[in-house]
Amino acid sequence: MFILQTMRCLIFVSVIVTISAEIIPGATVFHKCCSDGQSLVKVSDTEDLEDGSYQCINRVGALISYNVTISPLVVGKNVLAEYGIPSECEEVQMVHLISSESDNRFTIKNTCYDRLELEIVNGTLKPYIPQVVGLSCVKNETESSTKQELAVNHFRKCCPALQSYDTEFHVCRSDSNSTEEFLFERFKLNDNSIYEIDNGLNCKIDQYSIELTQEFYSLVVDGSILKVKRRDGGGGGDIASGEWCVDQQYGSSGLVARVCSLECAKYGAYCVRKCCPIGHHYQPRRCGSFVSKCVPNKPDDVVLFNITDYLEPLLHKTPNIADIMGIRTDLHCPEGRIVLNKSIARDRHHLDHEGHLVSPISFGDGYCLEAFDNRQCPENNIFTTAVNCFVKAPTAVKNFKMSLISICISSVCLALTLVVYMSLPELRNLHGRTLICHVSMMLLAFCCLARVQYNHVPNATICTLLGYGIYFGFVAAFAWLNVMCFDIWWTFGSVRTVQPMRKADAELRRFLWYSLYAWSSSILLTLIVYLFDKYPVTSVLDANVGVGMCWFGTFQNTRSDWPHYIFFVIPMGLVTCTNFVLWVLTARHCARVKSEVHRLQAGSVGDRAKRRFRVDRAKYVLTGKLWVVMGAGWISELLSTLVTDPLWLWNIIDLINELQGVFIFLILVMKPKLYYLVRKRLGLEKPDAQKNGTSSSARTSSTFLSRAISTDERNNARLSLQNNIKQS
Repeated sequence: MFILQTMRCLIFVSVIVTISAEIIPGATVFHKCCSDGQSLVKVSDTEDLEDGSYQCINRVGALISYNVTISPLVVGKNVLAEYGIPSECEEVQMVHLISSESDNRFTIKNTCYDRLELEIVNGTLKPYIPQVVGLSCVKNETESSTKQELAVNHFRKCCPALQSYDTEFHVCRSDSNSTEEFLFERFKLNDNSIYEIDNGLNCKIDQYSIELTQEFYSLVVDGSILKVKRRDGGGGGDIASGEWCVDQQYGSSGLVARVCSLECAKYGAYCVRKCCPIGHHYQPRRCGSFVSKCVPNKPDDVVLFNITDYLEPLLHKTPNIADIMGIRTDLHCPEGRIVLNKSIARDRHHLDHEGHLVSPISFGDGYCLEAFDNRQCPENNIFTTAVNCFVKAPTAVKNFKMSLISICISSVCLALTLVVYMSLPELRNLHGRTLICHVSMMLLAFCCLARVQYNHVPNATICTLLGYGIYFGFVAAFAWLNVMCFDIWWTFGSVRTVQPMRKADAELRRFLWYSLYAWSSSILLTLIVYLFDKYPVTSVLDANVGVGMCWFGTFQNTRSDWPHYIFFVIPMGLVTCTNFVLWVLTARHCARVKSEVHRLQAGSVGDRAKRRFRVDRAKYVLTGKLWVVMGAGWISELLSTLVTDPLWLWNIIDLINELQGVFIFLILVMKPKLYYLVRKRLGLEKPDAQKNGTSSSARTSSTFLSRAISTDERNNARLSLQNNIKQS
């Protein structure tokens, strides 16, 4: 009796299970060719698609026999599965299962389905793209079969099984905890589906692989779609199948997704280019040469793609710039490639905040970075450097040694000029003091420029200080030239009545006002550049002084050269144009005053007015010469940023600019009066020569004669001139 009741219970349970299999959604029976953890392999003696047999192979067998990693088809836990290749067949025929992502229909009867991973032809592994196929019995081909819907989701793991993705070095690394099961559990994937798993991510040639971590993005897998959303609400979207992969983040339990995109800004990513595919590096073909080939990393010896040296200068200014990275592989160069050797000064280069490479031969994204494995050579090292597309060198090349010599000569001449003007009390009047300030700032700029031109400055701090020294020196020199132009315009602009006061007090007060303007404007401009460097707002205002080069860290004549224009070319252009306007206005006043002075009658007042006019005119001419020297330099600076050919002409113009110190020395020092004053200072001038020297050089010494006229006499001359103007 007991046995009979037990039999009835078993029959009842069997009926319930059978009914459930037909009425419960998602309980469709799926016929899988191989058992869990296995995939199909086709073995044949010829390449005939209709020939060959099918076998099942697991991961261990594929790795041992063929040195490849396979990803079996995964069946959800709630899917009823039957396993086995049809055996009662005259012949098994392969049919492709999915012709498009929307076609998820399975022929249920007499057909099994699985992922065909490998194809072996005559003992040789044939290149094959894994895909889900169906194996059907030929003899049952005429039998009716039903089709039912069963979801097939496409899931990509960034790295092979037992490997996770390292977001710091952008490579897959061994990790025993990183499996498909781990990812399925973390993403809470649907157990009523079938998952076709692929490894890696193949973005299009013009796309970047953007790395999104759970720290900054929420990641949700919905069927074959990856949904990403920035945690701070900055953006996100749905990523279609085939354009994303996910994996465990190396060294943590977090998740990372890599998505294909043309726009790095869409995800707030900092993007760079890598020469070899992910998981590959450069290996030189021979020692002592950069000619290399891409080779894959060995499982137990990963060559890391370490670009820390390129990112560190950027991280000082923008600490979060590398939180989200994008990598684009390969580089097409029609003229070939050239490797930049970081140990050579002429090859110095750096990345800017937009991911462009600034190098001596190019600017932009026509580059790639890669790790070079030199451990088999005497160097025995691994280093990462940039590879540039080869640019045909111009026929003429700038001679940097000649440039250094010219700058050094200018520096010496400026130093001599400064010594002369500071040593002679006769020259330390208002005009002389402004000249001393102007020359000292030119000397500062040229000395810093000479050090930069001499060779590469390895210390980043010193390089930055030299860059700011060049900038401040030139800006202050322009400011003091502006002071001189204003002062001479003020002198000739009109005949002004002034309150009688001591000449020293008047000059000192004017000099203090001039100093306040010149030094404050120069310091303010330099401080603005520094603040935009320290706290960057946009690449247009980020001068990058001392980054890669000890000047503006931008490549000339490119769209990245905006900081050079904004902070130097345009302000100095405005000062130069202002000086020119003042100089022209002064010329008009000079002509008017000259005619009025000549109308004065002979006498003490008339003679003093004429002498004063000659003094001021001499200062005007001297200021005009300085304006020509500085203005020509600025004009050439502007034109050279717009036009770079012919190079030989610009080499000549650059040489003239580099000799500015020589021209200033000739203008300010090489005069008979100064020759006499120097000899007098050294005690080489005879007493009887003083009178001759004074009379012979009366027209050439502006500063000496200006001290010979007292303030009261100057006022009297102006009042007399004013009366003559009213009478006329």
